[in-house]
Amino acid sequence: MSIVWEHTENGNLYSVRQAGESVRLYTNRVFHSQWNPDRPMAGAVWDCLSLPVLYRPDNAASQGALLGVGGGAVLRQLHSLRQFGAFTGVELDEVHIDIAQDWFGVEPHHATLVHDDAVGWLWRYEGEPFDVLIDDLFGHDEYEPIRAQPLNREWVDRLAEVTSANGLLIVNCIDRTELQRARPHFRQAGFEYGTSFSQRQYDNCIGVFSRNELNPKDWLHALQSTELPSHAIRTAKSVIRRKLW
Repeated sequence: MSIVWEHTENGNLYSVRQAGESVRLYTNRVFHSQWNPDRPMAGAVWDCLSLPVLYRPDNAASQGALLGVGGGAVLRQLHSLRQFGAFTGVELDEVHIDIAQDWFGVEPHHATLVHDDAVGWLWRYEGEPFDVLIDDLFGHDEYEPIRAQPLNREWVDRLAEVTSANGLLIVNCIDRTELQRARPHFRQAGFEYGTSFSQRQYDNCIGVFSRNELNPKDWLHALQSTELPSHAIRTAKSVIRRKLW
């Protein structure tokens, strides 16, 4: 793996590295994102954040938002899976936005990138509810990733308020224990269906919540109907999906 760009700002070390055709972002030694246009599904956490959109038909996802952009791999994956009328990515770190654009190829047709504190931005938000809302709010402490916004009842209620009646709420958790601890909040917020997505080599556990059924057969059919190459479809199928309730 080679370092192709490095920068220090406000005490943070940003490093863009290349491994084969894959571009990776590290901030303070924490692995934030990876993108390879020839392998849009990488068998990583980002797959688990993007693949749930296949639970909904293409025409059902008109507006989406990603809280926490990182390098932008999730935005690139989402664009390969569904065409949104509008998508917004909110990122606190302005250097991450520059990296997403300069190194990960995030362009305006993928998403509108907003430099802001995503938590404050969501509390101030007054627009139409989102058909897909992804909470990937992570920072780092002592070179370890940590959740930037706890999944308490107040925050979960706010996420529910801005998710449309037929929408999907996708939340990245540091591990299955964190997801299980927060599970009652999502049920009390009105999400009747819950599924987890995870990868064997990662501790992260992604919760997928909906007020409507999350049908595994519909998901598989939608996956097969994408324009993803066959190797990407095989990788996507390897994601571990479990019902939460």
